Amino acid sequence: MNINQTEDFALLMRLRNDEEKSFDQLFKKYYPGLVRFGKSLLRSSDGDAEDLVQDVFFKLWEARKGLSIHSALNSFLYISVRNRVNDHFRKLKNQPTLGIDFTEEKFAEEYLIPDQLLIYKELQLDMDQMISLLPERTELVFRMNRHDHLSYEEIAQILAISINSVKTHMYRAIKFLKENFRHYNSHQ
Repeated sequence: MNINQTEDFALLMRLRNDEEKSFDQLFKKYYPGLVRFGKSLLRSSDGDAEDLVQDVFFKLWEARKGLSIHSALNSFLYISVRNRVNDHFRKLKNQPTLGIDFTEEKFAEEYLIPDQLLIYKELQLDMDQMISLLPERTELVFRMNRHDHLSYEEIAQILAISINSVKTHMYRAIKFLKENFRHYNSHQ
């Protein structure tokens, strides 16, 4: 069990004891990545993804007393969002046609002097811009792995692709980012 899973397990235990603060921590930790994932599945920019993710968290809160998660929490949440998206599409399919309408890892910012903090934030913005230039599926796989700390196996399961496809997306993303970062540094 890695540190992330250990922290999640502790938060889940406190959540079972009705500790709202632990729920808030889980929400802040996973909400941005889950919304990004939901939007990629829905292919829409409206509030559907936010609504579906909020619904997943609402159900998590409602079921907190009897919650039994047999995998990593992040996998459970991503699969829950995927299932909610599938439910959403099933509902749309059965209705008359109406039309379909990052929390980054915290760096020890308190230890940086203002100039270093500014450089760090600028670099982080530049990296986010470079990541957004990746093909959509590659960007999603990269963010799920690096930002949401999902393993290749978890990503493959969530996206219903092979582990080799995940590895290929990660290889392409890292290669692209390294090449563009070298180019970026040479122009600084």
